[in-house]
Amino acid sequence: MMLEYHKIIDRPIVTEESQILREKGNQYVFRVNPRANKRQIKDAIEEMFRKEEVKVVAVNTMNCRGKLRRQMGTRSTGRRAHWKKAIITLRAGDAIELI
Repeated sequence: MMLEYHKIIDRPIVTEESQILREKGNQYVFRVNPRANKRQIKDAIEEMFRKEEVKVVAVNTMNCRGKLRRQMGTRSTGRRAHWKKAIITLRAGDAIELI
């Protein structure tokens, strides 16, 4: 399966926890395509941020299950989509400008 990098990386996840990871361990959190593997995610990050010349040291991924949600005004339930989160560790001194 060959995907372009803009189809692998969906968006960065900017939360309080991800900001702590960025400051302490030079780690960045992204929402990625659930079918992408670690090697594809690594290549996509290095291709997207080619101008900053970042080098990915490690990629940790986790599959997040979609939550059960009730429909407004009815008793039926639905489910949000399953998604995948990737925590990218960059080498010391590298940085990504997200915002």
